[in-house]
Amino acid sequence: MSIAKMEKLAVIGLDTVKEELISRLMDLGMVEITDQSARLAEEDWVGLGVRDGNEDEVAALDAEINRVDTAIELLEKYSTAKSPLFFTRKAMKKSEFEKIMRDKDRISQNVDYIMGLNERLHSCREIINKRNSELASLTPWVSYDLPLEISETQCTRIDLGVVPSTVDIDGLRKAIGDDSEYVSLHEINRDKDMIYLVIISLKEDQDAVIARLKQWGYSPVPFREFRGTVTENTERITREVAETRGQVAEIEAEITAHDDMRFGMQCLQDRLVMQRDREKVKSRLLKTKRTFNLEGWIPSECRKSVEDVLEEKGCCYEYRDPEENEEVPVLIHNTRFGTPFSAITEMYSLPDYRGFDPTDIFAIFYALFFGLMLSDAGYGLVMTIFCAVVLHKYDLEGMTLKMIRMFLYCGIATVFWGALFGGWFGDFLPTFTQTVFGHKVPLNPIWFNPIEDPTKLLIFSLLFGVVHLFIGMGINAYMLIRRGHLFDAFCDVFAWYMIIAGAGLWLGGGSISAALVAPGKWVCIAGCVIVLLTGGRKKKGAGKVIGGLGALYGITGYISDILSYARLLALGLATGVIANVVNLLGSMLGTGFKGCIAMIIVGVIGHVFNMAINALGSFVHASRLQYIEFFGKFYEDGGEPFDPFRKNTKYVRLVNDTDGGMK
Repeated sequence: MSIAKMEKLAVIGLDTVKEELISRLMDLGMVEITDQSARLAEEDWVGLGVRDGNEDEVAALDAEINRVDTAIELLEKYSTAKSPLFFTRKAMKKSEFEKIMRDKDRISQNVDYIMGLNERLHSCREIINKRNSELASLTPWVSYDLPLEISETQCTRIDLGVVPSTVDIDGLRKAIGDDSEYVSLHEINRDKDMIYLVIISLKEDQDAVIARLKQWGYSPVPFREFRGTVTENTERITREVAETRGQVAEIEAEITAHDDMRFGMQCLQDRLVMQRDREKVKSRLLKTKRTFNLEGWIPSECRKSVEDVLEEKGCCYEYRDPEENEEVPVLIHNTRFGTPFSAITEMYSLPDYRGFDPTDIFAIFYALFFGLMLSDAGYGLVMTIFCAVVLHKYDLEGMTLKMIRMFLYCGIATVFWGALFGGWFGDFLPTFTQTVFGHKVPLNPIWFNPIEDPTKLLIFSLLFGVVHLFIGMGINAYMLIRRGHLFDAFCDVFAWYMIIAGAGLWLGGGSISAALVAPGKWVCIAGCVIVLLTGGRKKKGAGKVIGGLGALYGITGYISDILSYARLLALGLATGVIANVVNLLGSMLGTGFKGCIAMIIVGVIGHVFNMAINALGSFVHASRLQYIEFFGKFYEDGGEPFDPFRKNTKYVRLVNDTDGGMK
C-alpha cells in the first residue's frame, strides 16, 4: 500500500562496455532510461557530446519484425491447432532460447518460404478477383453471339452499350431512326438498373447516332481485351477461376502443413524485438568519442542489483532524489490481496508520485460492493470456480492475471452476500422441487431476503457508503497532516465528520436510543459552525463569509454521494428478481420429468444471461463508486507508470537457468 521511492540515476562509462551494459540492464528490468537529447541545447553541454543511436538500424529491425510477424499471423490463420482460451507466453530458460536461436538462419529461411507462399496467395486472389470482375461484366451479354473482337464491317459499325432501365426503347429507336435510316438497335438483356444494347449503324452515321444515344443516357461498353464470343470467354474465365482456386487451396494446405515452423519464428521475433529495443534505447543516451552518458529512474530498493552491474563494468554513477516539481514515474506496491485490484486504479489513473495509493484500502470495498450488487451465491460460485480453474490451468501475466484474480475475490464476496440473502440461482431450489416433486424445499437466508425487505438493504447500503466515504475523507486528512496542514485537516475533514455523523444520529439515532438524538444535533450544529467560519479562511474580505457559505453548501454534494450507494440496493434487487423470473418461466412449462428438463434448459440460458449482464453492471458500478465517490475525496491522479527498460517479448518469457520454477 505504498508508492515506491524513486531516485534519479546518472551513469558515465566507456563506450567499450556500453553494449554489454545495455544488455545487462535489459536483463535486470529495473531502470527507466530517460531521453537526454534536450540537454544538448543546454549551455554546459554544447560541444561536449552528441545523441547516440542509429535510426537506420532501428528502421531495418522494425521492417524485419513486421515481416516475421506477417509470417506468424499467416501460420496462425491456417493452423488447425485449437486456440487456448487465454494467450500466455511460453516460459523458457535462457539456455534453451539461445539453443533455438543458434538455428536463426534456418528460421529466417522458413520466414522467406512462408512469405513466398503469402505472395503466391495474394497473386492468386488478385487473379480470382480480376476474373470475377470480368465475368460480372460479361454475364449480361451472354446472349450476344458475335465474336467480341468484331466491331465493324466494311460499311457498318457495331457498338455495345447500356442505357438506364427507365428508358423507353421504342422511343429510343424512333429517335435514332430520325438521324439515320440505316440503323439497327437490339436489346440483349435488361436488369433493374440497365438495358444492354447492340447498335449497328453505317460508319458515316455513327457519330450522329451515338450523339443521339448519349442524350438518352447511353454509355459505351468496350470489350477490347476479349476474343471470341461471350459464351466462350465466360467458359474460359470460369475454368481459370476454378484452377486458381485449386492453387489457393494447395497453397493454404501447404501453409497449414508447416505450422511447426511457427514457434521458431515466434522466438526469432522476440529476439528481433529485444535487439530493436536495445538499439532504440541508445537514442536516449549521449555520447562522446569514447564515453557515454545514461540517466534514468530507479526504485530505491533496486539500487544494490544495479550497482553490482555498474561496478562490474567500471562505470561512474550517482543517485539523487527527485526535485520538487520534477515528473517522477510511479510504481505502486500492494499486498497480495490488493495487487489484483490495482487494475482498477490503473484503468482510472495512477496516483501522483507525491500522492497516496489507496488500492489496498478500496480492494475490500470493491469486492464487497461487487458481491452485494451481484448478490447470488450460485453466480458467485460459478465465477469463483471458473477463475480458479483459469488460474490453475494458465500461466497468466499482467493485466489479465490481475483481472482474473480480482474476479476470483469478487466471486467469493458474491457467495458471501448471496448466502446471507438466500440467493442460490434465485429461488431455484424451492421452485425446482415444487415443480418436479410437488413439494417445496425451502432455502432460507442466513440474514434476510432483500426482495421481501428492501428498506433494510437500502439503509445498510447507505451506511456502508458512509463508512466508505469516511475512509476516503480520512485519507485526505492523513495527506494534509503529512504535509503539515493539521488545521486544514480539522476544518475540511473532521468538521464534516461531525456534520455527517451528527446528522445521522440526530435524524436516525432515535430508532436506537432517544439519548443519541440531542448529542447528534449539537455535534452536527458544531460541525456546521466550524465549516461556516473556516470555509473561506483562504479568501479575503467578504470572500471569507461567502466562502464559508459556499463550503457549507457542500453538504448537498455529500448527500448526493451517500445516495449514490443506493445502487447497491438497485442492482442487488435486479439480480434476484430476474433470477426468480427465470425460475418462474421454467416452472410454467410443465411438471414432473418434463418440468425438470424445461427448468434446466430455461435455467441455464436465463441464468447465464442474468449472471453475465449483472456481473458487467456490478463491475461498472463498483468501479464508479471508487472513481467518483471514493477517489473524489482525496485522490491526486496523473501519475505516469514506471516503464523500466526490459525484455518486452510477446511469445516467450525468459527465465534464468538457475530459477527453480517456471511460474
